[in-house]
Amino acid sequence: MPKKFEFTAVLDHPAHDVHAALIDERYWRDRIAGSPTATVRIENPDGPGTLRVVVTERAEPADLPALVRGVVRGPMVLERSDDWGTLGADGATGVIVGGATGIPVDFRGTSRLQPTTEGTVLAMRGEVTVKIPVVGGRIEGLAAKMIRQIIEKDRAALAAWLTR
Repeated sequence: MPKKFEFTAVLDHPAHDVHAALIDERYWRDRIAGSPTATVRIENPDGPGTLRVVVTERAEPADLPALVRGVVRGPMVLERSDDWGTLGADGATGVIVGGATGIPVDFRGTSRLQPTTEGTVLAMRGEVTVKIPVVGGRIEGLAAKMIRQIIEKDRAALAAWLTR
């Protein structure tokens, strides 16, 4: 059974600036610059003001939680795709989709970037599914926690990018 997740990040920057960063190729290249195992591919699927970014990162078994190491054989490659639409008066919508090699895990979610009087709220909700008998549900919980960590790293990188 899929595990649902929901996260909210608050940024002290206007929605226009946050959206501009999220659709800026330089932001995404800077975002992964510190990870020697990550790559990024950038596309503009629906024209100006939109962006699709595909981030791929490799994790060695020793870097994974023990429960996952017991299931994964060899390195795990996680790929996620973030799609951002144009910014309107009420905000912008994004979609995140991902999965991994070495373990049958898939996740999908929607993001909503909304302006507030103090800055911007970035809310994400979705679900993660791991198709492994017996331990799949426990790994789904770990995967949801890992997605939360990725989103928090994205939020911190975005805040740092916007304050430079």
